[in-house]
Amino acid sequence: MADEFVVNDAVFKVVDTTEISKLQTKAQELVGKFEDLKTTFNTINETLLESWQGEGADEYKYETDHILEKIGDMNSAVDALNTDGISNVRQSISDMDAELGEQIRKMANDETDGE
Repeated sequence: MADEFVVNDAVFKVVDTTEISKLQTKAQELVGKFEDLKTTFNTINETLLESWQGEGADEYKYETDHILEKIGDMNSAVDALNTDGISNVRQSISDMDAELGEQIRKMANDETDGE
């Protein structure tokens, strides 16, 4: 359950944006692991193909190259997610937080001015 607090009978939920930062960091770590996996995959394929000749080897190389091409660059996908998705959500939360803080300060000032 999220933390919450009450102001003038309105219940507000506390949003911890550090979790968003952790998600962004974890995504970049996964990119690194994925790149390491691709490097290992390529090393294994090169070793295998050094001693394998013929149509089977050619077909195998074609298929594995095709797979790697389809997998592509995970980094660009994660960057797009972090930049366009997660960062935008984080910025929206930050903007709403600033706006809400301003409204609460204004309400508090209005109450003290009316007394």
